[in-house]
Amino acid sequence: MHSDPSTPWERQFEELVLGVLPRHSRHAPLDPALDLKTAGLDSMATVELLVRLEEAYGVDFPDSVLSGETFATPAALWRVLTVQRATATTAPTTATATAATSATAGEEPPCAS
Repeated sequence: MHSDPSTPWERQFEELVLGVLPRHSRHAPLDPALDLKTAGLDSMATVELLVRLEEAYGVDFPDSVLSGETFATPAALWRVLTVQRATATTAPTTATATAATSATAGEEPPCAS
C-alpha cells in the first residue's frame, strides 16, 4: 500500500511518474498538484508512462480517459488509475466474457493462445 502517509498514492506510482519527468528530481517528493507538462511530460513520456502504469497495475486505460486532464497532475492521474484498478478487479476478463457469451449462444469458446 502507501509507504508514506503524507502521499495519496503508492510508492510504485510515484516512482513510475518520477521516472519519466526529466525536469523533476527523483529524490524530491511528488507534489499532487505538480503540472506534469511543466515537469517535462511530453507526448513520448506520456505514452511511456501509460504503458508502465498499465503493466505495473494490470489495467488498460480506455480511450475515453486518455486526455490532457488525466495527465495534468499526479493527483488527476492517480484518480483515473484508481478507477481503472477498481474496474479491473470487478470486471470479467475479455477471455472470460467471450467464453461466457459463446456458451450462452451455444458456441464453442475460442481457444486461448
